[in-house]
Amino acid sequence: MLPLVNTALPGRARPVVIVWLFVGIVIALLGLTVYSSKLQSAGRAFAASEAQWAKATKDAVFFLARFADNPVENDFRTYERAMSTADQAGSAVFDFPLMDAAPMRRVKQLVGRADLLADRLRGVGEGLRAGRSREDAAASIQQINLELAPLEAEIAADIDAILKSAQSLITSGILVITGVLLVGAILLSRRFLDQNARLQRTLAESENQLRHLVEAAPLALLIVRASDQQLLYVNERALEQFSLDVDTALSHTLADFQVDPESRARLSAAVSRDGAVRDFEVNLKDSKGQSAWLLLSAQPVRYMGVVCLLVALADIDERKRLQDDMRRMAMHDPLTGLPNRAMFMESLERSMHKARRRVARFSVLFIDLDRFKEVNDTLGHHAGDLLLQEVARRLDAAVRQSDLVARLSGDEFVVLIEEHGGPEEVMIVAQKVLSALARPLMIDWREARVSGSVGIASFPEDGNDVPELVKNADTAMYQAKERGRNNFQFYSAELNGMSSTRIEQEKRLRGALERAEFFVEYMPERGLEHGNVTAAEALLRWRDPVDGTLAAAAFMGLAEETGAIAAIGEWALERSIQDLREWRDAGLDLQLAVNLSTRQLRQEGLADQVARMLERHGIEPARLRIEVGEPALTADVESAAAALQAFRAHGIEVAIDNFGSGQAALGLLRQLPAQVLKLDRSLVAESASRRESAAIVQAAAAMSHALGIHVVAEGVESDAQREVMRALGCDAMQGYLVGRPTDAAGIAAMTRAAAPQTLFA
Repeated sequence: MLPLVNTALPGRARPVVIVWLFVGIVIALLGLTVYSSKLQSAGRAFAASEAQWAKATKDAVFFLARFADNPVENDFRTYERAMSTADQAGSAVFDFPLMDAAPMRRVKQLVGRADLLADRLRGVGEGLRAGRSREDAAASIQQINLELAPLEAEIAADIDAILKSAQSLITSGILVITGVLLVGAILLSRRFLDQNARLQRTLAESENQLRHLVEAAPLALLIVRASDQQLLYVNERALEQFSLDVDTALSHTLADFQVDPESRARLSAAVSRDGAVRDFEVNLKDSKGQSAWLLLSAQPVRYMGVVCLLVALADIDERKRLQDDMRRMAMHDPLTGLPNRAMFMESLERSMHKARRRVARFSVLFIDLDRFKEVNDTLGHHAGDLLLQEVARRLDAAVRQSDLVARLSGDEFVVLIEEHGGPEEVMIVAQKVLSALARPLMIDWREARVSGSVGIASFPEDGNDVPELVKNADTAMYQAKERGRNNFQFYSAELNGMSSTRIEQEKRLRGALERAEFFVEYMPERGLEHGNVTAAEALLRWRDPVDGTLAAAAFMGLAEETGAIAAIGEWALERSIQDLREWRDAGLDLQLAVNLSTRQLRQEGLADQVARMLERHGIEPARLRIEVGEPALTADVESAAAALQAFRAHGIEVAIDNFGSGQAALGLLRQLPAQVLKLDRSLVAESASRRESAAIVQAAAAMSHALGIHVVAEGVESDAQREVMRALGCDAMQGYLVGRPTDAAGIAAMTRAAAPQTLFA
């Protein structure tokens, strides 16, 4: 500034120098302001990464300590996720652009020390996994926590101090430049007071250049009056954004362009509360009605003598729509396009809150397709998928526009009917649903027919929370099935309860385990080559005080519906493994086979639970065979394969049971991690008289042997069937020819007495 004041310049050159001097100072101020904003943003991101790192590290210490105290697998997995989050956050901290600057070196050293402690913690976790003493591990974790806590506090304090210092330095620079500008203006004003006319022209030129800079800004900029959001200034980019000319734009308020009234109210509230907003997502429309998502930031300024807001708009429309598409994919069923279970439960929760506020009612229709499995088994899974898609379209067309249709799973659908006038309106919707489902449909040029069973539960009379309401609608649906299918039933504790026989049986079943009414029998399995007993299949029995001794098929369905299957299945496994231990202690080389139902197969953590049972009894995992029926496997091959793979990971043998009872293809053998294939008794019985069945058995045996799979024929009841199975390539057999179900002692006696020459004489 001083050389400019003291140097004599040509008269025509002085205004130009003054203009560019002011432009340079203003640009410097703008540059410092922008840099300050970027520094703040970077600082916030850096502080957020450090905070995330600190929280994840604390979580890791906490959950590892809990795991050391009580080894629960879920705690260790949570610890691993926390360590992964800490690693990611720590990387973000080290990636901070100014990390190598002198003020940040201490922070870098502290973070490095903290990483060393994290490595020690990871070592403790690995030690726990390897069987290290939990007491030593707990002490190490406590020591690491004591060293880590002050480090986190020092890091946070140093970061805060550095960011404040940097901001103060920039602010000081702005103040210095502003002071220089002020002093220079005073000196220049005094010196060139007699040249006021030329000074005015210089200022006008400077203003024009500043306006040009604003007009050339890459963002849409607005100046709105704070009191009523009236537009007072709009740059060229903003005019393009709203498809307006200057005069038309200045006749509008900012609120005129907002699409969502709730968002408009939240924006006004935020400005009133804080005086400014930053990065506020708004949906604005232009003069042609086309909407776009923008990121709005507003700061208070004075313009034309009044308090205004300088509003900057950044286009985020493409990013926002991409996020919406991703959310839609996560909340919708990929097959039918309907909302999935997660979205339905979320919508149901919102409806319940809204109904409580407004003292309103709503209803849930639980729909299960009748005869869907028949179509799926007869025409194939592809046809089943096409049927589900058509059902989804029909349901969506049958209900009101305000109703929500969702697919829960398989062939189960739900409809949420909000704010209806009473049962009459719900009945109309239910009847439309039944009529839509009952119409025949063409799938792959073949006619298929299904119907629906509909259960209805209403809020608040049929349930005060989401799980209860859905459960009661499901109960009403089962009542509709019991009453002949293709109808709807309202839930009622009195009228829609299960039949008295079913209720009594359910009550007896719930207490059967405590009363020790269950017992296990075993079906022997013999090798076809030598006739020795090689395995025993556990068969669960219930000594019902009313109906007598029942096989598993008579009560397992009810056990699954009532949720008692988990406890009953655990008892059966424990009892069978105890018998296996006794056989082994008696010197018998036997393998135990245990059947799993569909619901058990989906039970989370079952493979780990079984492995722990085997370890507790000192049994090698290979001595246990898990058998799963073909229908349970073909319903969802990918999920079944994942569940069975968990057993194989523990060394437990896996068998496909009842092969040939449905529509399973031989490709199932390649898709599933099975070591044993058990042919269904119906296929075995037909093989002696039907060439087609014999061909299936022979093909299954050949393919199984090629894959290293052992083949067992079920239901062998005659010498002729035995010879056919041996000729077709089977390795072993079960059935009344081998032996009827007996207790553990009977299996032991049968194993000792077995002689190849007696069986094959």
